[in-house]
Amino acid sequence: MKPRCRFKCRFVQITDNLLLCPHAAWGEASSKLGAIEEGRRLLERAGGYEVVLARIVEAENAKREAAKEKREQKAKHLESTLRYR
Repeated sequence: MKPRCRFKCRFVQITDNLLLCPHAAWGEASSKLGAIEEGRRLLERAGGYEVVLARIVEAENAKREAAKEKREQKAKHLESTLRYR
């Protein structure tokens, strides 16, 4: 479970130790001098918070759809191979 800021927005993982949202920073690196500024610079270079979050959500949805398709194919295959007597 990823943390959420008090404004209920979602953090974007910049590094293993730094998560950022437009309002806050979270993680071990958030207390390091300059880490948040560098993380925000990297986020802006990648297109900004909204663009990066949209990519993440799109990838999660694609992964979810692929898993659903795989489950359906597996169920269909299982149904065709089972015989009830």
